[in-house]
Amino acid sequence: MSLVRTVPRDDAGSMTTEMSKPIVVGVDGSTDSGVALDWAAAEARLRGAPLHAVHGLWMPMAAVPFGGAAVLPPSDELRAYATDVLDATRRRVKDVAPGVEAETFLVLRPPAEALLEVGKDAALIVAGTRGLTGLGALVLGSVSARIAAHAPVPAVVVPPEGTDDGNRAGEIVVGVDGSEHADAALRFALTEAALRQARVLAVGAYHLRGRTTSPERQETEAVLAAALERARAATGATVPTTVRVEAGHAAEVIVEASATASLIVVGTRGRGEVRSMLLGSTSRGVLHQATRPVVVVRA
Repeated sequence: MSLVRTVPRDDAGSMTTEMSKPIVVGVDGSTDSGVALDWAAAEARLRGAPLHAVHGLWMPMAAVPFGGAAVLPPSDELRAYATDVLDATRRRVKDVAPGVEAETFLVLRPPAEALLEVGKDAALIVAGTRGLTGLGALVLGSVSARIAAHAPVPAVVVPPEGTDDGNRAGEIVVGVDGSEHADAALRFALTEAALRQARVLAVGAYHLRGRTTSPERQETEAVLAAALERARAATGATVPTTVRVEAGHAAEVIVEASATASLIVVGTRGRGEVRSMLLGSTSRGVLHQATRPVVVVRA
């Protein structure tokens, strides 16, 4: 990997704790990545964490006569554009989140790979839903999907209309089904709510198997109660928490419950879904439908 840190850092005597781990965000100069940057900067300020902004610069592979394929070196025009994006990123962070320590990285790799590499030890990796085509060469629709599926740390996808307008204390909605990934999502939601002084809404969904809803509803309520007990024991969080159980497809129930939420949290995949799947049907559905920032958490 070719990586250029465009702002120097003094690493002498540095110690990394969970709260001091950086927030990593992808930037490409698009409106969507600007929204994601603002969200990430506000989160970094809330946590007292550094912010690392990453621009992946990569030229398409070109055919070589009578040979294989080659990757073209970035043109001077693309390098100049990348430099402009990162300069503008630092100025924007100073405006929207004064006091946040921001570093920028120019990485000569495809954007998703660049984010995953820089963010492998981060607190969060953040991306917008879409990005530039053409000159910027970053299609964040595909980038955000890859980050959500492959990130080893919680991944946040920020839709253009889904910022919280500075209301970090808005309700956090989390999907719960008793799976290990949903348990990890619930622990994240409780911890984040304590940080924000927010409420948590734990949402469970069930499918009707007969004419009455009682058995399925009671089973889902029991699953949520047990999951909350495990998560509270693991985190020590005592934030106000309510439970909502509805019949229907899990993604639709979660999205409907989160219309005014500040954050939605889901696990990568749920109970009963194939282990080889990187993203389950619920997390994919929420990512496609949500109008609020979505955090995807892996166990």
